[in-house]
Amino acid sequence: MYKVNVSVPAVSTNLGPGLEVLGLALNLRNVIEMSLRSDDRLDVRVSGEGQEALSLDVHNPAVRAAIRVFQELEQAPAGLNVRCDNRIPFGVGLSARTALIVGGLVGANNLLGGPFNQEALIRMAAQLSGDGAAVVAAIAGGLGLYSTGPQGPIYRTVEITPLRVVVAVPRLPNFQPRLRPDLPARVTLSDAISNVGHVALLIEALRDGDFKLARQAIGDRLHEPYRREQIPGYHAVVSAAEDAGAVAVTLCGAGPALLAFASYNHESIEEAMHRAFRSAGVEARTWSLVSDHQGVVISVVQ
Repeated sequence: MYKVNVSVPAVSTNLGPGLEVLGLALNLRNVIEMSLRSDDRLDVRVSGEGQEALSLDVHNPAVRAAIRVFQELEQAPAGLNVRCDNRIPFGVGLSARTALIVGGLVGANNLLGGPFNQEALIRMAAQLSGDGAAVVAAIAGGLGLYSTGPQGPIYRTVEITPLRVVVAVPRLPNFQPRLRPDLPARVTLSDAISNVGHVALLIEALRDGDFKLARQAIGDRLHEPYRREQIPGYHAVVSAAEDAGAVAVTLCGAGPALLAFASYNHESIEEAMHRAFRSAGVEARTWSLVSDHQGVVISVVQ
């Protein structure tokens, strides 16, 4: 049996001022396994995070992505096994659904002999997910930069100094993040200029491992002021993290997960963020994660 395993990292997007532009890959992974069947059945199984919410049919994100590859080539296997082993929490800002889309595309592409190159896969994944920055970081690792132009996506991957961050995910069953349509359609010139400058400086800070500069550059005026108010205890959690040694705290995507940059005391920062959330009446899960510099990892069994 020909089988492909695709491991895809989590991605924290935005990183403060980098709204829909920056994505940082983190070493927390979803693994998508695909294999051909001799019959015409589609067998989808999900374990780990999201197993109760994800579809076990053609509506599963990994399966939809695989179908996109088959449609582009106007060919498809008779039957397909899809296994999703998920370690990335869903709906918290860590790009779990994008990881499944990337895994489905890469897996199907390998099953068919690799007809699409990385650029084509990034284009398809960005279209399916609507999150190009997460796609670039998930596929290539490191810090992904993404935008669009007249000819389509514009992107690069920036090599950054290896770092460890703390991620805190509050349990908020009724959390409704303010998505892009909920944000102001117009912003002041001063806010736009501020964010442009902060993005450029934050990239340099992560490239050089300059946490002092990261602390100065993490500020955002375009989305975080509107989104963080939806998270109970947000300001207390940030203060607790900083008191424990974090140099900067920012939302993961649209939240509610928070990411804390730090060069030391990661365990203490985890504990401090957990306690602060609990004081606000919210339970939280925390991880101390290293930045991922591999991106997609593929293994094939013949």
